[in-house]
Amino acid sequence: MDIKNLNSGLVNSRLNESSQTTAKNPNAANNSKASDTTTDQVTLTSVSSQVKNLEEKAASSTVDNQEKINALKAAIQDGSYQVDAQSVANKLIQTEVLFATR
Repeated sequence: MDIKNLNSGLVNSRLNESSQTTAKNPNAANNSKASDTTTDQVTLTSVSSQVKNLEEKAASSTVDNQEKINALKAAIQDGSYQVDAQSVANKLIQTEVLFATR
């Protein structure tokens, strides 16, 4: 199937419909011009304001995990850090379940 000029027929038919409507009703052209001057509106919901507030709180909050990070680094370097394979597997399964339900 050749799709090069697929939309040209649609455009031509719409142009023909538009000219037929104008010929039948000369005021239709005036009405369409009036509708073209409408303005767009944006309405923000309470959810968007809540999101904005949460973003501001998150930006201003400080979390100091440096002690925990240093302890983990030290445990990894001296070889005493042990990975809990069962915990890692459970978290992977939980993540897969979350993605599967969406």
